[in-house]
Amino acid sequence: MVYVEQYIHYTPVGEYLRLVILRRLARGPAKVEEIDKLAEEAVRRLHVRYDWRVWPRLLAREVEVKDGTVELTHVGRWILEQTGEEVAEYVKKRLGVSL
Repeated sequence: MVYVEQYIHYTPVGEYLRLVILRRLARGPAKVEEIDKLAEEAVRRLHVRYDWRVWPRLLAREVEVKDGTVELTHVGRWILEQTGEEVAEYVKKRLGVSL
């Protein structure tokens, strides 16, 4: 049996939100409330309608939420290291926002 991982496509706003949160968590774990506030503020800065509360689903593989604390998984750290700059360029091109 061959396992094929399907690539997930996110909207530019979803990519922006993911990158903002991943960059914050690269500095260390954070309380869920801090990430909620970060996500809400990030979306508000874009002046778009987007449900910022989806961040746990957007980052299901990249973060772990445990006992009210959010931290990067090994997958999350790897994704940030490998694709962070490319995603930042994509977000800047599509949304006009520099990170």
